[in-house]
Amino acid sequence: MSFAAAPEPQAIRLLRHDLVGASLPAAELTRLARIAMADGDMVGAALRADHPRCFPADIAAALGVRVIETETDPWAGPFLRHADYLATPPEIRLFRRSIDALELETGLDLGQVFLAHELYHHVEATRRMPSLPRRHAVSRLRVGPWRLGAPILALSEIAAASCARTLLALPYDPASLDLRVLARHGVGAGMTSGT
Repeated sequence: MSFAAAPEPQAIRLLRHDLVGASLPAAELTRLARIAMADGDMVGAALRADHPRCFPADIAAALGVRVIETETDPWAGPFLRHADYLATPPEIRLFRRSIDALELETGLDLGQVFLAHELYHHVEATRRMPSLPRRHAVSRLRVGPWRLGAPILALSEIAAASCARTLLALPYDPASLDLRVLARHGVGAGMTSGT
């Protein structure tokens, strides 16, 4: 897995692993990938502008988000967690065992990357507009004026990766970490390294 790969193809691959996204045509996947990356870039740039020369941990503290490192088992059913975000009270947990293993495999310092990724989820949870998965839900059933939509959860993960890339000015795309985990474990659509 190349960390130098362009973000858009990697975002499209993540959408193809999404249970809802996998059913969409290629042109729609490209459109949605671009929307998610642009949203993440915008949030990352805003965080960097509002908190110049600050590390993600400092930004989290300024936003009232508690950050903890935990030795808790990173596996939650079929999901391997490197970090997650809890909205009430705002908290980001970094799962050291899975982060350490991925750092050993990649040779990268990833704690700040996952923290920056989770900062996107905090912004997403606290801003006024609906989340990307809700805004771009795929209609599954229509009855009169009512619509039942299925969210594309990978959109938030793509945006969070773009946020981390922009906030930290990374030379690689953090979404490649999700794809690396998918490839290593071969679990498929349910596996993500974020939340």
